[in-house]
Amino acid sequence: MMVFALYIAAVVAKRGLLFPDFRLIAGFVTAFTLTAFAMVVNDIYDIEVDKVNEPDRPLPSGELSLKSAAIYAACLAFLGVLFSLIDGYTEFALASVSVLLSILYSKSLKLLGLVGNIAVSYNVALPFLYAGIIEGEVRPTLFIFFLLAFLSNTGREVIKGIAELKGDSVRRVKTIAATKGASFAAKVGALFSLFAVFLSPLPLFLGGVSRIGYAVPIVFTDALFVYLVLMLLRSTQNATKVKRLYKIPMLAALLSFLIGALV
Repeated sequence: MMVFALYIAAVVAKRGLLFPDFRLIAGFVTAFTLTAFAMVVNDIYDIEVDKVNEPDRPLPSGELSLKSAAIYAACLAFLGVLFSLIDGYTEFALASVSVLLSILYSKSLKLLGLVGNIAVSYNVALPFLYAGIIEGEVRPTLFIFFLLAFLSNTGREVIKGIAELKGDSVRRVKTIAATKGASFAAKVGALFSLFAVFLSPLPLFLGGVSRIGYAVPIVFTDALFVYLVLMLLRSTQNATKVKRLYKIPMLAALLSFLIGALV
């Protein structure tokens, strides 16, 4: 999804379908490897948590050693940063910051709850700015797409805190669910999600997307977000299900951006 987001952002930047050139392909490699790196590092630091939440994963199950995982993470980070340097110094700086932020998140920022959620969401939304820099066209619409991805993912991260409350207690993660309760966390997660829905029409007024091409799919996408929010607010017991289903409207949002840029 990160590679897909990067490609869509490039299409929006250029306002047309693109055949990836070498610089954009380098960006794909960076997006893919640094996302994988962030996941591996998080699994390393969360091994005790995952013994409770996800015992079948490679590390808590003993299928993979911590040393092997650390080597794997280092290789992924090296590849991602190396390919970012192909694109330019700005891209290199952004990739390097992303690596450091991923480490800080897994090591300490995650323990701070909302601060950690924000750190993750920045990395998730980054492709919309990164692609614009690669293409030399950082349009206002890309900033809005960055913001929409940031807000919706922050909502999902807060909701994850409800679903993973038991495991997070092992590391004493101060999620909103842990400090304020599941019901309050559900309202905060819903607020972030609904704020993204509220801002989603902005690209129609800023230009860079077709009104018909963007409006129709984004209405469908927003309806999915609202449905999941209502499911969560109805009962926090639905948090695990909502967390998993949340990727569907996130993918639908990416398709909305793509259709809006092409139609």
